[in-house]
Amino acid sequence: MLSRKIAFTGILSGVASVLVYLAVIVPSGKLFLYFSASLPVSAAIIEFGAGAGISVYFASSILSLLFTGSIFGIVPFVFFFGHYPIFKYLIEKRRPPAAEVLLKLVVFNLSGLLWYLAFKNLFISTLPERFFSNGTLKVFFAAVMQVIFFIYDYLYSAIIFYYESKLRILK
Repeated sequence: MLSRKIAFTGILSGVASVLVYLAVIVPSGKLFLYFSASLPVSAAIIEFGAGAGISVYFASSILSLLFTGSIFGIVPFVFFFGHYPIFKYLIEKRRPPAAEVLLKLVVFNLSGLLWYLAFKNLFISTLPERFFSNGTLKVFFAAVMQVIFFIYDYLYSAIIFYYESKLRILK
């Protein structure tokens, strides 16, 4: 069983890395590819547990960096799409729905904050100054991002449910 687990997590790491690589080089559809790259992490969690998912996340993050050579290209995967399935799994274990929603929002907002803090000096100069001086615009942007996150989480849950019910390899 251990050799099956190692082989399966290796294959899933490769699939995730190829999808991140495609997200870096393809001119459009990047968010879909990053979203798709996070699915192998969930498959590893479903088949072998959180440890396998963490292994796939770290291995695919390192492989993606080596394949692409672009730190900026792997940032969406490393800072959100890659680790979110692990947090989602841990959050959804026997918690009341209200606590799940709150914890998911905390993870999303902390991920966004880390992303912002890591890259603000590189990209802030490209955004209009009025975006940062207008408090109402910031609040509106934050609210829209929360709604987009809930849609993302709903779609992700539906895909995971489909995988568990129809495609699961090791039943």
